[in-house]
Amino acid sequence: MANINLPKTPFDLKNPLDAAQQAAQKAQQAAQDLAQQAQQTAQQVAQQAQQTAQQAAQQAQQTAQQAADAVGQLTGKFLSPLMKFNQAFFESCLQPERLPPGAQDAYVETASSVQKPPPGTNPVVLIHGTLANRYNTFRNLSPEIKAAGFAVFALNFGGLPTLPKVIGGAADIRESAKELARFVDDVLSKTGAKKVDLVGHSQGGGILPRWYIKYLGGKDKVDKLIGVAPGNHGCSAMGLSTLTYMICNLLRIQNIFSAPANALVGPALLQQTDGSPSNLHPELDEGGDCCDGVHYVNIVTIRDEAVTPYGNGYLKAGDGQKVTNLTLQDYDGYKFDMTEHLGMTSNPVVIELVKRALAGKPVDTKSVMVTPSPLYFTP
Repeated sequence: MANINLPKTPFDLKNPLDAAQQAAQKAQQAAQDLAQQAQQTAQQVAQQAQQTAQQAAQQAQQTAQQAADAVGQLTGKFLSPLMKFNQAFFESCLQPERLPPGAQDAYVETASSVQKPPPGTNPVVLIHGTLANRYNTFRNLSPEIKAAGFAVFALNFGGLPTLPKVIGGAADIRESAKELARFVDDVLSKTGAKKVDLVGHSQGGGILPRWYIKYLGGKDKVDKLIGVAPGNHGCSAMGLSTLTYMICNLLRIQNIFSAPANALVGPALLQQTDGSPSNLHPELDEGGDCCDGVHYVNIVTIRDEAVTPYGNGYLKAGDGQKVTNLTLQDYDGYKFDMTEHLGMTSNPVVIELVKRALAGKPVDTKSVMVTPSPLYFTP
């Protein structure tokens, strides 16, 4: 019988089940390959879209910052200190984490990118006050300190999830002091410096850094504490808080004020308020105002409407301790200066005094060569 040669097929006809399985496997592999390619393509498209969105957001942020800076440059020379603070506050609403000019965030920088303090100087750490942030408080002071030859750092602290990010310094002061301690340690570690100089406003120049210095080891890491309108011995807001608590105590309803205030703005405000059950000043002041080895400089204004009486900003030195208490209106030509609490870090005399204190120059000569602005000095 003659042999019949069948044409070759891609499959072995002797085992049709194996052929079917092979075909199914190849089809499954092809489908998987197509799915992987589709997934990779989708990921690439998503990454490109994300990069485009990030670039657009960065450009928008840069444009907003450039616009704000342009407005600041045009108007800054004609604004009073309080108006400068208000301007900086609105600018910081656009960028709550924004740094003041000339300053760095030690948490963000590396040991190689961080500013190194020039020889003979300490790194300067800026500390904002209650319900404020680093930018709106130090928008005008920070670049002046930087231009004077100092390495400048600034932190935001004391934020609460119940408050907008633009508002800081509201949390428990004892917890904020721990934030400050971590930040100072980071500055010292990355700069290689042995000590820092602290420059603070309100809470940031008084009770907060003093708590850090006294209770959290800061006395060995701080050379100078310069407080601008510092609340060193409590605040009465022109006597309103004292009167409120007096009435509440007489009526035995003291919590009727404390509970809503804590819920609305956090505990820090009441921890500095005269008459408040949560006032931390009696504990902090026990045993003396200061710690050995730290030079305390306090700059106050008689127009302060928050730290009242304004003398609450002063400190008393113990034996061998160094304290310099300064009053803005004592300087020649500034007797009628109207700068109040929020405007102090933008006042040209205060800025000059801070720079002198940091440099170890005399600050109590009663003569500062700064031209007063007619917009916030009375005749």
